[in-house]
Amino acid sequence: MANPADSLESVVIGDGVIVKGAFTVPSKAVINGVIEGDLTAEEVLIGTTGRITGRVSAKLIDVRGQLHNTIVSEKSLIVRATGKIVGKVHYAEIEIEKGGEIEGALHQGSEPVGANTASNGSNHQAKPAGT
Repeated sequence: MANPADSLESVVIGDGVIVKGAFTVPSKAVINGVIEGDLTAEEVLIGTTGRITGRVSAKLIDVRGQLHNTIVSEKSLIVRATGKIVGKVHYAEIEIEKGGEIEGALHQGSEPVGANTASNGSNHQAKPAGT
């Protein structure tokens, strides 16, 4: 059985659940349902049935479902084979499994000031090697 302390300051949005608004989670957010709004957390894990439409900011973001809008990963962004990201992506380190998709602007490094309103960088479209 999981340690109860692991669930403190965390949230799980289950499959079939739809929530709207801005959310700040001190620890881990596991998304198997739908968030329409912004999410800030230490870790964000999006399951295969998960979808977020809004700004997502975290140290670690692991995508098996879908993200749409602005994504800021301070440390590590992982796009799994079933994952899809559409929008502006800011990352320190990125890993894309074969089959994972990113459409939009990729920026390595921290998000520049005013990035919510202005684009200051070149656009790239990433596809995993061998596809």
